[in-house]
Amino acid sequence: MPANLTPIYLEAERAYKEAKTTEERIAALEHMLAVIPKHKGTTKLQADIKTKLAKLRDADDKKPGTSRRGAIFNVQREGAGQVALVGAPNSGKSSILDRLTNAAPQVADYPYTTVKPQPGMAPYQNVKIQLVDLPPLGREFAEGWIPGVVRNADLALLTVNLASDEMLDETEFVLDRLAQGKVALVEEVTERYRPDGGAQVKTRMVFTHSDHPDAADLRELALEVFGKRFPNYWMFSNASEEDPARLAEAMFQALEIVRVYTKTPGKQAERNDPVVLPRGSTVMDFAREIHKDFAQKLNYARVWSNTKYDGQRVMRDYVLEDEDVVELHT
Repeated sequence: MPANLTPIYLEAERAYKEAKTTEERIAALEHMLAVIPKHKGTTKLQADIKTKLAKLRDADDKKPGTSRRGAIFNVQREGAGQVALVGAPNSGKSSILDRLTNAAPQVADYPYTTVKPQPGMAPYQNVKIQLVDLPPLGREFAEGWIPGVVRNADLALLTVNLASDEMLDETEFVLDRLAQGKVALVEEVTERYRPDGGAQVKTRMVFTHSDHPDAADLRELALEVFGKRFPNYWMFSNASEEDPARLAEAMFQALEIVRVYTKTPGKQAERNDPVVLPRGSTVMDFAREIHKDFAQKLNYARVWSNTKYDGQRVMRDYVLEDEDVVELHT
């Protein structure tokens, strides 16, 4: 069975080959393991990565003056995209996970109720987006493995608590702590992975407790400090009936993905299980996702579009749009 390795995996593999230190190699291998497609065709490759990781971690632990790295978490990717929830204690991360998914996290008024990654699936129309709630990053305690999980995400939500008088210092600490782990939260990514093991993660700032009496004033204060870095922000109130759906749609748009439906000649399109691709993908990319043989033998395709085409014949470099229907011909 072919491996059908994805571009994001190949980019992680390149970072591993260019890594110069043990720490950089470990970080790159962890990312490779997180993003590698999970099927029979990659079973041996997954085992090889795990073996290399074990050897590097063992060698790293035995170095004089080094301590054990602690817990390592790799959250298996599911759905249309992976979104990491990062923020200070009691900043509303778990409430977002609770309202958008069926994960049922522990939500409390006291800090540090989340102690390990907790994933949940947020529905948006006919796809699901994976949310990963992470332990808070606070001055009292901050898990060292959190940057490693965030760097693998497609998108990060930086939660800012509009009910906290310490929101500016709390948010600055979160950004600094991730930067220490070589993870930069940015509005738009210019260099996803660096040879030194660092990474940029596309981020949206989410103001929580937006129903607080002083929310408007505190939001303006936060925007004075962080607005230039994160000009696009979202509002969220746990009491709102509409905010969960709005947030799910906003995440889908920020992930920059398209849904493409398969169609067999002479039959109706299959619209219940779309193929999810990065925005800008072509018919050829779609064919590779279906099967390697389609890509190798593809002659042309027919496309049904919501805006332009009704079964028109297109070539392999045609750029697909969200909810296009594609019929492949070899």
